[in-house]
Amino acid sequence: MRAPLPPEAQRAGDVAMTAGASLGHLPLMLTVAEAATVLRISRSAAYKLAQEWEATKGRRGIPVVRFGSRMLVRRADLAAIVGVDPAA
Repeated sequence: MRAPLPPEAQRAGDVAMTAGASLGHLPLMLTVAEAATVLRISRSAAYKLAQEWEATKGRRGIPVVRFGSRMLVRRADLAAIVGVDPAA
């Protein structure tokens, strides 16, 4: 059972972030939409950055992993983008 979310929490699916929060509570793999919530960018901007990652072979954009047609973002890659410890 999850702890209740503080009022300032934002939600996308079952991903919740608050100001100054760590990423340790997040799943190991997030959807692009969930990653967008963490990064506080729009869903469409996140998908464009994910597609840019694939088009530039990892030089720019949001790192994604493909599972069939799904694009997922690893928590560790997301933590590197925002500069926090992925397990904290």
